[in-house]
Amino acid sequence: MNISSYIYGTSFYHKLDVRPKLFFTLLFSVISFVLSSHISIAVIFILPLIIMMLSVGKGETWRCYSRLLPLFVIMILFIPFQNRDGHSLLVVRGFTLATEEGFWNVLRIISRLGGISGVLMLLLLTERNESIIRGLRAFHLPYNASLACSMILRYIPYLGHLFSEIRDAMSLRLEEGKRGYPMLPSITALVISAIRMIPDTASALEERGFGRIKPPKERIPHPSGYLIQWLFSVIIPLSLLLVR
Repeated sequence: MNISSYIYGTSFYHKLDVRPKLFFTLLFSVISFVLSSHISIAVIFILPLIIMMLSVGKGETWRCYSRLLPLFVIMILFIPFQNRDGHSLLVVRGFTLATEEGFWNVLRIISRLGGISGVLMLLLLTERNESIIRGLRAFHLPYNASLACSMILRYIPYLGHLFSEIRDAMSLRLEEGKRGYPMLPSITALVISAIRMIPDTASALEERGFGRIKPPKERIPHPSGYLIQWLFSVIIPLSLLLVR
């Protein structure tokens, strides 16, 4: 995994300490499963989107969210199979394509997926891998668990980048004038590549002392405005509970 998802910046989210940022990511993800009103559905999706645009720019935001678009499209296509006994919203020749309950259920799922993915991508784009490990250890998480979590967080965007490269390579094999490529061969190639990377991932963990060493707990100094950062990470997610 030679790709770092960290993007240098001087935005307010870059300047946040990793500890309140980790707590904000966790609390926002948990609260997103509690909210269900129409307004809160929109807020859950839009809030990480706005913070990401302010932190890393519109281009990087689009690059991150564009990877989720195929999942969103698939969910929308499955609306006709959601809540068939609900109130009809769209009927074509006597066949109910969408019910009101099914429509809002799909939007709720898309909102939660987009919101949680957004705060996770924000964490990866604005914090270095070693900072995430130190932050996790500050919450008394064992070194091995912190290291494994950081590797997993780095592994996910790498697979996304690898999948786009596989799609581009396979598309070059098509005849001129044709577009796209069947999804299944691309997914199969991605799974095979991921399996082949297991020995390299295990070696990387061993080189960092996974299972062998227990480094002393590092003390991270408190930056200026540390208390305000914690208030930000707690108040903003909790304020979503007031949205009706």
